[in-house]
Amino acid sequence: MIDDRLHAAKLLAEKLGFLKDRDCIVLAIPRGGVVVGDEIARILGIPLDVIISKKITPPGYPEYAVGAITYDGVIYYGHDWQRYSTDPEFVEEVRNKRTEVTRQIQSYRGNTDYDLEHKSVILVDDGIATGATVCAILEWLSKKKTKEVILAIPVIPYTTYEILKRFDIKIVAVEVPKEFSAVAQFYKKFDQVPEQTVLSILQKRKK
Repeated sequence: MIDDRLHAAKLLAEKLGFLKDRDCIVLAIPRGGVVVGDEIARILGIPLDVIISKKITPPGYPEYAVGAITYDGVIYYGHDWQRYSTDPEFVEEVRNKRTEVTRQIQSYRGNTDYDLEHKSVILVDDGIATGATVCAILEWLSKKKTKEVILAIPVIPYTTYEILKRFDIKIVAVEVPKEFSAVAQFYKKFDQVPEQTVLSILQKRKK
């Protein structure tokens, strides 16, 4: 059982010691991932940045992710994508989610310019369930000429872990349960992270 997000970060940082002396950056996924990522970056003495993707859902099923998209249109296609891909409402959903992602990234970091070439990228969130949004980000990272990508995640279901292995990345995790219903069940404290907390962390990092 993980106490909270800071505890999760410390547990992950212990497992990431092999990255010492490499050119690294933490890419955190808001919101909770920024709390975890900030602490990992502090412990390892490396920069922190953010990246976002948004899940794409079919009409009438707002919780069912059939894919995800990044700000520049990189899409992860889930296995049900084709079933909805020609629906006009679905096409509009894809367009809206791309716009929303771009707006959020602009709000968090001021631009959408990333220089990750030849860097070791540590992708961090506070937990993963189905993994659609992370898959989109991994697709995006595969085009960025990174040296390597390490997914550092406190909780990831075994089934999702197996899916993400196909991206040929290193996965560093605290909990990889075979029985899973929600990320929160593996934390003693898993409160919502306010938007202002994320903005404050990122502002502090710019100073």
